[in-house]
Amino acid sequence: MKNKLKILFIVLILSILLSINAFGSTYVNVTLPEFDVRINGIEIDNRNKEYPLIVYKNITYFPMTYHDSRFLGLETKWDNISGLKINRSNEFSAYVDTYSVVNKEKYTASIPSFKVEVNGKVIDNSKEQYPLLLFRNVTYFPLTWRFAVDEFEWNYNFSKSVGLEISNTYTRKVKIKEVKLPVVERDSFYDSAFTVSGDYFYYEGEKGIIYQSPINNSSQRKAVYELPLWTHGSGETYVMAGLKTIDEKVRLSYHVGGAAMGTDYEIIINEDGTNEIFDQGYSHKIDMGYANVRVDQWAPPFPNNLAIKLSGEHEYRPIGDPKYYYGRVKSGSGGSSPSDDLVLAGYNIYILACDLEDSNLTNGIYKIDINTGETVRLCEESAMKFIYNYDIIYFMDMDGYLYQYNTRVAGSVAERLTDFKVSDFTVLNNIVYYITEESKGLELFKLGEKDSANPGGQVKRIINNHGYLCFIFDKNSTSNYKMMVFDEDGNNVFKTDKNIKHVSINEERLFYIR
Repeated sequence: MKNKLKILFIVLILSILLSINAFGSTYVNVTLPEFDVRINGIEIDNRNKEYPLIVYKNITYFPMTYHDSRFLGLETKWDNISGLKINRSNEFSAYVDTYSVVNKEKYTASIPSFKVEVNGKVIDNSKEQYPLLLFRNVTYFPLTWRFAVDEFEWNYNFSKSVGLEISNTYTRKVKIKEVKLPVVERDSFYDSAFTVSGDYFYYEGEKGIIYQSPINNSSQRKAVYELPLWTHGSGETYVMAGLKTIDEKVRLSYHVGGAAMGTDYEIIINEDGTNEIFDQGYSHKIDMGYANVRVDQWAPPFPNNLAIKLSGEHEYRPIGDPKYYYGRVKSGSGGSSPSDDLVLAGYNIYILACDLEDSNLTNGIYKIDINTGETVRLCEESAMKFIYNYDIIYFMDMDGYLYQYNTRVAGSVAERLTDFKVSDFTVLNNIVYYITEESKGLELFKLGEKDSANPGGQVKRIINNHGYLCFIFDKNSTSNYKMMVFDEDGNNVFKTDKNIKHVSINEERLFYIR
């Protein structure tokens, strides 16, 4: 009898020990939800999600991963001393897919014993009716009214017919996903050899081949273009190439030959794998449907280098005052460099121009009427870069100060926006973002705000496309983030501390490669 009692006691002790892990946390049984789940309007595939929602004691639990928490407006911080801290945030990230597993219906999770704070309030997990759980080394929160609504301020609804719906008060449309593609890595003056259009990825692979891969099955690929060999160097290599999407068309750019006798190519790659030459030579061209505008940029430069071809016309013809050098920016040494700042808005062309024969005339922004050829300088201020945004022209003068000019107001004058110099800028929906001078760290600021958007971040690339702004920061920057994305309202919809090599934005989708 004593032996039986001793055995029962040992079994009891073992069962208790087996339910406690090395950190003093008790194990519990959890299941996957048997109902549909939508977060900010996106249906969640719990069967294949790396960190699925789980159910414990008939309460649904939400994973506090980096991306999931920020998708719903929360910021999480963790260290071994302070434990986990969760706070509401005004920063929201877009949804990031993490579908990489096939989940079972039942699992075990543990009840963590580390410190937890929510909005500055300490959570005593040992006294919680529905305690926080730890599953796959990620903390899960119970979606009780107390946490979901009172603390996190989420909208939270459940019905048998629809399932569980969770949303915050601000929902992003853009869907962000990391992809893995064998993009060739080469030092290049082009921004990226990767882009997205329609249902396909396009990228440069090995041996100068441009590939097309379906977004829903990127392991498949089809060669759609072969780059020519680079003949002006030692060893066998291929010309440097850039890929981008403009007006839903994939554009491939590369240079063949030397600097003086070579030529630039811009190729359109169609979805069926065919291609056509969009432009050839040292030039910059835009196609607005009702008119094509082309500015020659040969060296040495020459005046009267702007041409137009209206719909129905077969040949280009010169447009604008013939004395000007169009698409040129004067340099301090008396020379000039090409500029791609060229806009056709209605019946007016806006372009940078200068008179290299007149040393007293600064570089400026000019308006050319495509019907009459009348050429007018917009303002007396010099300009080295401009952006046209909803009838407002934003520009940087030769000293680095920012201005704006309203094209809708007759007799308008330029309004100075900064009393400090910048190194670069961009505009989205009339919100101005600028980069500080190199001596001040090349940091990103939003005009009118005193704090850097990413302290310590040295901006390396700016991508302004399809209603979103993407800033990529130098991998050696001391900043918290290496990429940030803003929408048309100026909201930061995504940020990551991962070093990013390639980004493409298309149709409310952002794909990145690191």
